[in-house]
Formats: sequence, C-alpha cells, structure tokens
Amino acid sequence: MMNNLYRQGDILLKRVETTLVTAKPIESKILATGEATGHKHQLVGQAVILEEPSGQRFIQVSQPAQLVHEEHRPIDLEEGTYAVI
Repeated sequence: MMNNLYRQGDILLKRVETTLVTAKPIESKILATGEATGHKHQLVGQAVILEEPSGQRFIQVSQPAQLVHEEHRPIDLEEGTYAVI
C-alpha cells in the first residue's frame, strides 16, 4: 500500500493525481534550505520540481527517488506526482 502523505521536517508532501497545466519545471532539485543551518531538503534521482506562477510546487517522480536532508531520514518516493505543502 502506498502512502499519500510524507513529512520531513518543515516539508509536507501529498500524493496527487495531476498538476495544473501551468506548472513548469525549475532547474533546482532543492525544495528548501534551512535559514540557521543551511541544510537542504533535496531530491535525489529521477524527479523534477514543477512550479506554478502562484508559487505552488509539485514533484514529478519518473522513477523511484528520495527526498534527503542532513538531519532527517530519507524519504523514498514512488513514481507519481506530489504537491509540496
């Protein structure tokens, strides 16, 4: 059974069926950087971050990937689309 919600520190991901058609890929694989430590919530593997003009972000995973951070356990992400909340 697949999870629908994933949390890593301040990052919450929710599995969704699709993104809005206006979401465009960005170059970075970094979702967030800590202000105090500089540690990063970063994607590793075949995944891209998509961003809406409103700032809403999604992750599109084409092959199993991970969300990693220096102070948290990695999160394994299955193929699919995730909203960043």
